[in-house]
Amino acid sequence: MANRAASVDSGRASASGRAINQTGLHVVLLVFAFLAIAPFVWMLFASFKKYRELVTSPDLLPHVWTLDNYREVFGRLHLADAVANSVVIAVTTTVTVLLTSAMMGYVFAKYRFYAKELLFATLLATMMVPFAVVLVPLHIFIADIGAADSVGGIILPGLWSTFGIFLMRQFMETIPSELLDAARIDGASEWRIFAQLVVPLSGAPLAALGIIHFLGSWDSFLWPSIVLTSPETQTLPVMLNGLKSLYWTRYDMWIAGSMLTIVPVMLIYAFASKQFVRGIAMTGMKG
Repeated sequence: MANRAASVDSGRASASGRAINQTGLHVVLLVFAFLAIAPFVWMLFASFKKYRELVTSPDLLPHVWTLDNYREVFGRLHLADAVANSVVIAVTTTVTVLLTSAMMGYVFAKYRFYAKELLFATLLATMMVPFAVVLVPLHIFIADIGAADSVGGIILPGLWSTFGIFLMRQFMETIPSELLDAARIDGASEWRIFAQLVVPLSGAPLAALGIIHFLGSWDSFLWPSIVLTSPETQTLPVMLNGLKSLYWTRYDMWIAGSMLTIVPVMLIYAFASKQFVRGIAMTGMKG
């Protein structure tokens, strides 16, 4: 009986210790979550403040709510053009990258051909090259083909992604080859196998890749700032940088413009976060 009582007390102590550890872990996570979210919450409310209140009042909520900052940003700048350009570039490159990454990932995962591993290793090696190294020759090439200062000059280098090819190849290696062979025996063509079998099975990693690439394209600044010079062709990040130089003391306009850039990507990630996490986790599976 004494041993049984001691075992019960030990179990209770162990459970109590785990509960304390879980509570401490949750507190730490909540603190970090608050530190991450707090600047965005402040920006959201600050975008509805007048300039004088923004620079003088420490209160989080506006004393007088106003949409003047957004009206001024829309009225003074080519904001509609910038939004349209960003949407066109992000959507076009994302859709194309999903297609090219899925096709090339499938080829590298399920087909055998000469020097396949060498070619794949060479492809991965390009990920180690900093973008600054290829920036000048890439800009010269874009200028030579007449795509400078145009949306096409931004889209062209973004039609494929080495990371996307690697991500899809890693997942597609887990698809059973017997499943594909059974489809071939039933008379399915290679294109039909890819479109109706491989792509549906790859929905989660494709969603993760789509989110990663869309967010990266939407927030891209360096390459668009070099290629796009006309106000009518600029994207949102480039336009906001110009806003800083034109109205360097107008913090209210900076914040309103920044919110217009941040909110769309935050909403996209909020609705697709489960697919993003699931897709990244599935690419680490080994068959």
